[in-house]
Amino acid sequence: MDAEVKHISAENILQEVYKRRKVVKPSAKVDILDLEELRELQRRKRTEYETYLKRNRLDIGQWIRYAKFEVEQRDIRRARSVFERALLVDSSHVPLWIRYIDTEIKLKNINHARNLMNRAVSILPRVDKFWYKYLVIEESLGNVEIVRSLFTRWTSLEPGTNAWDSFVDFELRQENWDNVRKVFAMYVLVHPQTDTWLRWVQFETVHGDTDTVRKVYSLALDTVVSMSEKLTIQDEDLAGLIISFANWEATQQEHERCRELYRISIDKWPQNQFLKEGLVEFEKRFGSSQSIENTVIHKRRRRYELTLQENPHDYDTWWLYLDLIQDNFKADLLKCLDKSVTGTQPKENTKTLAWKSYIFLWIRYLAYVELECANLDICRQLYQRLIELIPHKNFTFAKIWYMYSQFELRNGDLTSARKILGRSLGLCPKPRIFKLYIDMEIKLREFDRVRKLYEKFIEYDGSNVETWMAYADLEANLGDRDRATGIYEISLDPDVTCLTQDAKLQLIQKYIDYMTSEEEFDKARDLYERYLRLTAFSSTIWKMYALYASENPTGDQVQELRESASASGNEDEEIEFCVQDVNRQMSRGIFERSLNHFKRLGDKESRIAILEEFKNYENTFGDEESQEKIQKRQPKLVGPPGQEEYVFPDDEVRNEVPNVSKLQALAKKWEQNRQSE
Repeated sequence: MDAEVKHISAENILQEVYKRRKVVKPSAKVDILDLEELRELQRRKRTEYETYLKRNRLDIGQWIRYAKFEVEQRDIRRARSVFERALLVDSSHVPLWIRYIDTEIKLKNINHARNLMNRAVSILPRVDKFWYKYLVIEESLGNVEIVRSLFTRWTSLEPGTNAWDSFVDFELRQENWDNVRKVFAMYVLVHPQTDTWLRWVQFETVHGDTDTVRKVYSLALDTVVSMSEKLTIQDEDLAGLIISFANWEATQQEHERCRELYRISIDKWPQNQFLKEGLVEFEKRFGSSQSIENTVIHKRRRRYELTLQENPHDYDTWWLYLDLIQDNFKADLLKCLDKSVTGTQPKENTKTLAWKSYIFLWIRYLAYVELECANLDICRQLYQRLIELIPHKNFTFAKIWYMYSQFELRNGDLTSARKILGRSLGLCPKPRIFKLYIDMEIKLREFDRVRKLYEKFIEYDGSNVETWMAYADLEANLGDRDRATGIYEISLDPDVTCLTQDAKLQLIQKYIDYMTSEEEFDKARDLYERYLRLTAFSSTIWKMYALYASENPTGDQVQELRESASASGNEDEEIEFCVQDVNRQMSRGIFERSLNHFKRLGDKESRIAILEEFKNYENTFGDEESQEKIQKRQPKLVGPPGQEEYVFPDDEVRNEVPNVSKLQALAKKWEQNRQSE
């Protein structure tokens, strides 16, 4: 029962509050006409503020609005009274102090503002905003001594670094270098971090001399070292201070001081890598060439070895490490190469970038053993070891198989080379391996083997149109026309479904080019007929077909040209073919066929394209009469605006023959009219 009562009250409490809420109506705009009305308004507003503040005295925002109202009424006395009453309520409210101070400054009551700021920094000394406001006002009034005393008072509280930096900047603006040093002397006691010391050093570098700079550096090192455990200073910060000291000594030509500083520091902090790097940089700049080189090389080798110890699969670092060893530690190269590929293979069972980087390390290893060491037995063992490492069921590297076969081929073992590539095709057939194997056999002039490889390649992947074309090109280059045409015919056979429509279009275009190069122009024209059927009678192929008929001779013309060349004794010279009427008629016939085809289909766009190409053809190969005829057949755009359409003159019905049935009907009607009269 209690739970039910609580539930009901929880559901209804917000509704009850909402119903009983007071709707605050916006105050209407009041026009003040005389002094009496102004005083009445002031009295009413003050009453409202006082009434509200009696109930909610902790609402500092309302106190500020009350004081703002009094300021607007030009009654600063009442405004101060409101501000002071508000401070009695909450003297730690920073925006209240800021509004009070800004009000006095705006009214140019500087002394009142100064008193307020003095009270603020006394009551809330850890609020930096009060100090900055106080300092800005006094410095803008030119009260330098007051500003200095304020900074001294502020810094006596040991504030953050911003306060000290502001004090230093103030003394720098006054160009009082001795006071700057005094400020820094107190600054480093409160904040003995390296950044503070380095800023003091920077000041002394500009405004001091060598002795003062060295004195500050020495004091900084002594202080930081003695307080390092308490301050937990980072190695990088400590090294930065020491390196800065050493670099400055180097600029003063004190190289021995610099080396001694590095030596003592490294002895004290042997694990600090920043100091070692600083020593390397110093030796690069001021040491002898031999000391520089040795220092840098050994440092790089240690860094690489530490990196590879943490991550043995960092192949980029392995490569840089091997470069370093090859250039400077040649005796260790073979051992390091073996170490780079032993137990460092990627764990993934997919062909990733890591595997590729790993294989490149192997290639470097194999090349070094074969070319530099000239140890063929070890190189062969390494190839066999690498072949066993690669998971061929998931992926392989065709380059490795090919390199292995070429290695055996270079050493006169052709049988082993072929076995290696054959094994690769058995384990993991890949197009690249087929291509490399075929390329090798072509170089060896073993064309029967090449044919067998192409056949296996097509069995493996018959959808690769490049393989079909390469096979046909091989037979064409060998002069075996029957085999070449046979390959094209097989690939274009409708039963060969592994090739896509686009692939067959590429093949038939290649087939036409081959027949043209063999001067079998009539067969090429027949192929164009097949080409049209394959493309569903595309307008582009119609145009190509028509132009081909004029640009290439017929079989009879080829025979005539050959007989003419033989009679003139110029059989070896190229005879230029000239377009004749029979070629023009063939092209025009093709154009007419295409126009009739698209007319039946109602394809106006294709008819327009064919007529345009027909016109271009007649402009090139026709005479004035044919050009005029084709111009009259061009489509015209007719119809009202927005509804235009093309009309073809060929489609217009010519009324040259009288319509007999219509004449008979008219005559019969005339006879009936005459009889009725």
